[in-house]
Amino acid sequence: MTAVAAYAWSMSRTSRPGALVLGQVSGAADLVDAIIERITDGALSDGDRLPSTRTLAEQTGLSRGTVVRAFDELSAAGFVASEHGSGTRVSRGAAQAARAGARTRRSDGAAAEASSSPLPEPRTGRSPRDLRPGIPDAALVEERAWRSAVRAAAAQGLAGVNPWEEPRPTVRAALAGHLRRHRGIAGADPLLFDSSRSAIAALCAAFVAQAEEAGRPGPDVIPFHMEDPGYRGALLMAREQGLDVHFHPVDPDGLDAGRLGEAPAIVFTTPAHQYPLGHRMSVEHRVALVEWARRTGSLVIEDDYDGEFRYGVAPLPALATLPGADGCVAYLGTSSKSVAPDLRVAWCLPPAALRREVDKWLAVHRRGPSSLPAEALGGFMAAGAMDRHLARAARVYSDRRARLVAALARECPTVDVTGVEAGLHLCVLLPGYDDDDVVRALERAGWRTRSLSSQSARFRLSGLVLSYSRLVARDADAFAAALREVLGGTSSG
Repeated sequence: MTAVAAYAWSMSRTSRPGALVLGQVSGAADLVDAIIERITDGALSDGDRLPSTRTLAEQTGLSRGTVVRAFDELSAAGFVASEHGSGTRVSRGAAQAARAGARTRRSDGAAAEASSSPLPEPRTGRSPRDLRPGIPDAALVEERAWRSAVRAAAAQGLAGVNPWEEPRPTVRAALAGHLRRHRGIAGADPLLFDSSRSAIAALCAAFVAQAEEAGRPGPDVIPFHMEDPGYRGALLMAREQGLDVHFHPVDPDGLDAGRLGEAPAIVFTTPAHQYPLGHRMSVEHRVALVEWARRTGSLVIEDDYDGEFRYGVAPLPALATLPGADGCVAYLGTSSKSVAPDLRVAWCLPPAALRREVDKWLAVHRRGPSSLPAEALGGFMAAGAMDRHLARAARVYSDRRARLVAALARECPTVDVTGVEAGLHLCVLLPGYDDDDVVRALERAGWRTRSLSSQSARFRLSGLVLSYSRLVARDADAFAAALREVLGGTSSG
C-alpha cells in the first residue's frame, strides 16, 4: 500500500477543536505509533475522541480493516477505550503512560484483527457461581485456532530430548513477540517453567547462590519484601528457600522503596494489578523501586500475572522496561490467566547475572512445562490467535466487570470496591465484618468466594476477593442481592 506522507483530520473532541496532523503511515503499526506519539506530545489528551474507523480509513487511504486492527491494538494495550454511543476515546491516564514510555510493542507488527464470532457462555466444569479468583473463562478461546495449534504441535512427534535443557527456540520466539507487542519488552529471551511459583523459587535460589559466591550472608538473613495482603504462592516459595520475609502494608500507589532499607534483598511485587487488592503501581513508585534495586544490588521479581487485561486506563510501563531494570528486575508471566491454568506454561526473564543459576535450577529441579502444551501455545501465539483472543476476552471481561460493579453499587452502596481497572478480579472491602463468616454464609446461598483475610499474614483486612471472569450477565445482580442479604444478617463490629 502506498504510504501517506502526511494528513490531517478534523476532530470531534471533548476538550478543544482543531486538526491533528500525523506523519507518514503505511499500515496499522504506523498508525498505532503515530497516535501514541500524538498522545505523548499532548496533541491528544485523556478523554479526546478519535474519528470513526470508517472516517479515518477514508482520510488516510488505509483500508478500514487496517484501521480496525490499529484500534484493537490500542484498545488491548489500554490507550483507548470504546463505549457504545460515545465512539473511541483516549483512556484516562494514557498521556502519563505514553510520556513514561509505555508502548504497545517495540518493533514492527500490529495486533491481529479481533474475532467477531458470538460470545459463548462459560464451559461446564467450575461453576459460574464459583467466584474465587484464579480461573479465566476458557470458553473464550477460539476452539478452531487452539485445536489447529495442538494438531501442529502433535504432528512434530516426540523429539526424545530433555525438555529442561533444550532451548525450544520456536516457543521462545513466539513468546518474545507476544511480550514485545503486549508488554513493550524488546529482545526477550524467556526461560520456560511449569508455573510462576517454580520461577519464583528459581530466582530466589539463584539470588542466594550469587550472594554466597560473593561471601555475603546466607538465606536466613536475606530480606524478602512483599506486600500484605499478597500472593501466598510467593510467600511459600520464599519460606521454602529460608529467606527472611518482611511484610509491608499495601499502598494504593504501590510498594514504597523508602521502606525497604539499604541491604541487598529480594522484592516481590505485582505492579500491574496488585494481588489481591488490585491497585496499580504509580510511575513514580516504579521508577523509585528500580533505582533502589540498582543502588542496593537487590532483585525485584515482577509478577505480571494478568497484565494483559486493562479497562479504560492506559498501560503503565512494566518495571522490566524502565531504564536500568535489565540488571535488577526479573519479569514473570503465565498463561494461567490469559488462556487457562491447566496449560501449566509460565515464562521468566531473569537479569543476565542470574540467568546461569536460574537455568541450572531449572535443569536440576525439572520444573519446565511439558512439550506439547508449550509448543501448542507457541503456535497459537505465532499464528496471531493469541492477539485475537486477548482483544476479544478483554471486551467480554470488561462487560462482566462493569455489570458486577454496577450491581454491587445498586445492592450494596456502602461497600468499597477496589481493583476494577485491570485483571480478572476485584475486592469488596468489609471492615467490621468477619469475612470468613461472610464466605460461609454466601456458600450456603450457593456462591463460592474467597476471603481477603485468607490472603493476609500480618496486616489483616476483611473483605472478599471476587473473580468476574466466569460471571454471566444474569448472575451479577443475583450475587449482589445475595451479598446484601448476607451482610444484613451478619453482625459487624
